[in-house]
Amino acid sequence: MDEKIIIERCKNGYSEYFEILIEKYEGMLYKYCFYLTGSQEEGKDLFQETWLKAYSKIKLYSDKYLFKNWLLSIASNTYKDWYRKQKRWSSKIKNYFAEDKMNKELASIPSKDPLPEEEFLFKDISKELKKSVLELKPHYKVVILLFYFEEKTIKEISYILSVPEGTVKSRLNQAKKILKEKLEVK
Repeated sequence: MDEKIIIERCKNGYSEYFEILIEKYEGMLYKYCFYLTGSQEEGKDLFQETWLKAYSKIKLYSDKYLFKNWLLSIASNTYKDWYRKQKRWSSKIKNYFAEDKMNKELASIPSKDPLPEEEFLFKDISKELKKSVLELKPHYKVVILLFYFEEKTIKEISYILSVPEGTVKSRLNQAKKILKEKLEVK
């Protein structure tokens, strides 16, 4: 069935058609969410939150854009919101711990290294590159993932992130410089 018809039916309240969209895009979206967060659990949370938002806002979707790009836009914005909250939360709580207590707490946090079953997601890139991409600031990480891993154009990334094309180009160039420097040092 044509995707436009499926989306139109979703807009008209036939929620069972939304499952078709989930089946079509779940692999791509989970992979993107995992790359953004660097964690299976956080990736699953972002994945679910993205679908919930897409479902609740399906009536706002315009078919002049690709549904895939609209979905990636929701995931990117949800990730940015999540990252800001995490940053705000961590800066507030860090002052409550004494140095030794804080080190103990940090040591007890589980590793963000992917589990063996997640390794297949990164089979085409080296461990150093994967680690370097995951360590980038969110606005750099997002453009790298969209450009190289999702193979989006500058124009598509501009739409997904709601920023000018020049900003996308600038972030992409800066991210490549940072990655190059990190990988040359290692």
